[in-house]
Amino acid sequence: MKKSVALAVIATLISATSLSTTYAATSNSGTGKGSGSGSNSGVQDGSLCSSTGPKNARTSAGVELECQKGSDGKYGWHPAMGGSSGGQGGAAPKSLSDVWGKDKCSGTSTKITHGIINPSKVSYFVPMGAMLTSHITPIDHIYVYFPSNSGQAIEKPAGTYLVTSPAAGKIISVEDFAKTNGYPYADYRIVIAHSCNLYSVFVHVGKLTGAAAQIASKVGASGSWGGLIAVKAGEAIADDSEKPNFDYSLFDGTKKLKGFANLKSYAQVEQWKPWTADILSYLPKSLKSAYEDKFLATASPIGGKIDWDLSGTAQGNWFVQNTNGYRGVGDQGAAYDNHGKVARGYWDTHLAIAPDAIDRKTTIFSIGDWEGCPCQFVSKDPNVTGSTIKSSSGVTVIELTEFEFKSPTGENVDRSQPTKGYKVVSSGPVVGLLAVQVSGDGTMKVEKLPGKTSKSDFMAFSSTAKIYAH
Repeated sequence: MKKSVALAVIATLISATSLSTTYAATSNSGTGKGSGSGSNSGVQDGSLCSSTGPKNARTSAGVELECQKGSDGKYGWHPAMGGSSGGQGGAAPKSLSDVWGKDKCSGTSTKITHGIINPSKVSYFVPMGAMLTSHITPIDHIYVYFPSNSGQAIEKPAGTYLVTSPAAGKIISVEDFAKTNGYPYADYRIVIAHSCNLYSVFVHVGKLTGAAAQIASKVGASGSWGGLIAVKAGEAIADDSEKPNFDYSLFDGTKKLKGFANLKSYAQVEQWKPWTADILSYLPKSLKSAYEDKFLATASPIGGKIDWDLSGTAQGNWFVQNTNGYRGVGDQGAAYDNHGKVARGYWDTHLAIAPDAIDRKTTIFSIGDWEGCPCQFVSKDPNVTGSTIKSSSGVTVIELTEFEFKSPTGENVDRSQPTKGYKVVSSGPVVGLLAVQVSGDGTMKVEKLPGKTSKSDFMAFSSTAKIYAH
């Protein structure tokens, strides 16, 4: 495939397959809200931008983009980044409190008594586990979406959408995205230590309120603040009415995930991942059903799942061997060339083959470097899943296609207004092949063949094939 044609295909694939309206993308901890500016909407993810122009924009589907400088010195539009990624060296933390500092927490409780938002005001929750654009592996937070108009969040009067602390604790860290990302509105990342075993992380919430309000004036030029500000259970910490929609993560230091084959892969970056928790398992009974009703998933666990590694199969998270696991190579930034839809970053070495966050019966093939693009596909043959590809299968060649959403009764689903329990189905022609072979030692050989449309186009692994490990 000629490069100019390939780039056009990639641009189409991201637009069609990123699940972008449903899951606004980020590269670390959350989703940005977007400026809502009509003059800066409809921007294409991956296209070039100006260092002196607007700092943020939206795609036509509503995904928040930021104008970021890549390691090549060029500026390009890319899904919004949010939050610290944790340490990048040294030994893996032995406890969750080691991630944020044992001096910043107290107690051992893991009890939640309140919600994070009034569920009656929520349009829907996206469960953990989404895979989209540079979020190659399943995402460790839920997305909170409020009523919108064609995917664009509608600004509401102050006090309409109050974000609340689910339990008593201390705010220990705040990042001001208006300073770090240049947003022209209030936008924060907040970390709360409820105890040394339980932490909440809110990303891209609005104006700080209540006890948290005093922090706004304390954030320095760096955009970051650290300290100890006590908050009560159920106390409002932010008003998300101006630019609605935010992300939320819960982490429980007493329960380590069992579905990751190699925890060392998360030892350098996003070190909290092994303790990711499902908020639905912690909410009091008086709230749980109201929250469950708003989640798009209908299969258990409704709150989502991120650890899908299945020994002896192709299912799970994979990283090119000897590339620092989740951290990848190089820095966390993205690099762009001048052809438009090409983005490169730490995710280049990532690969995930896992069930969709909503439709658990459909496998998403999430590829960090598909001709330079982070892309998601499904198999033309729905019977080909990560769990069916085993070490005894030999070489398996998967025909990759774009996909669309269907309601449980078969109607097309508008991605800006997703239907609870929607199905992910293959659509369009084959856009490329993925050849994989699971080895008995727990590694997997992978070769990507964009533009190849017939299994017969693959004869054998070439020198471009790579070895991946969990």
